[in-house]
Amino acid sequence: MLQLIREQVKNWYRFFSSPAYREWLRIKRTCRLHPPQTTFTTRVNGYVLHVHDSASLLNQYESIFVNRAYDFHFKNDAPVIFCCGANMGLEILYFKRRFPAAKIQAFEADEKIVQLLHKNVEENAFTDVIVHHAAVWTSDGDISFEPDGAQGGRAGTGKDFVKAVRLADLLENELNIDLLVMDIEGAEYDVLRDCKHQLHRIDRLFVEWHSRTDRMQHLDELLVLLQMTAFRYRLGNKLPEAPFINAPVEGGFDAMVEIYAERSGPVAGRAS
Repeated sequence: MLQLIREQVKNWYRFFSSPAYREWLRIKRTCRLHPPQTTFTTRVNGYVLHVHDSASLLNQYESIFVNRAYDFHFKNDAPVIFCCGANMGLEILYFKRRFPAAKIQAFEADEKIVQLLHKNVEENAFTDVIVHHAAVWTSDGDISFEPDGAQGGRAGTGKDFVKAVRLADLLENELNIDLLVMDIEGAEYDVLRDCKHQLHRIDRLFVEWHSRTDRMQHLDELLVLLQMTAFRYRLGNKLPEAPFINAPVEGGFDAMVEIYAERSGPVAGRAS
């Protein structure tokens, strides 16, 4: 009973103190009207947003706006940001709201979702945003792709093929990247390992690392790579109760870890 009272008090405090939380509750009511994986249009913080999946909108808004996952202190008013796995572009809305002059490159492989991403950028008159209909990968060309209509389309599997671009080459064109956001459903290790000689250009990384059931996990190697390129990191994970018993496999993944990494100093030498 005491725990229940504490939760109620906490929720009331958030309601009165946080405009983002109140907006999230409004979005939650809107999402109840739309079944999963159906397209609809709504407004979010005063912006037009074309949405492909109500659950994706709700989860992303809570993470980005309510929990402030990308709330960094940038060193200038025109940060350079790479969004790999940009989905409908809610993080672009967040960054453009805070930094109208931000220079953003957004990558989305799902053909249906990237159409909405283009519309969200254009109809909100966002400038300095380049949208790539492509999957970031370790080489240029084509790559197999399996869409799921929500947040978890995967490159490297499936019957469809999409354009692939080598992220390392694009990073090399930038003197400095203020933030790299990466949510590419299991391809994180391969892509970041290929980018190891370009990571010194990046100030901050957010990586949603996924563990595919059909592969070795490689999380330890990814963290060592970040250490070798002068990043300090924090890890986040949302485990269910009794994680040894309740170990769900969703979309071919059996684990997910959020990695928040910031540069701690100059790189002494390149990773080998």
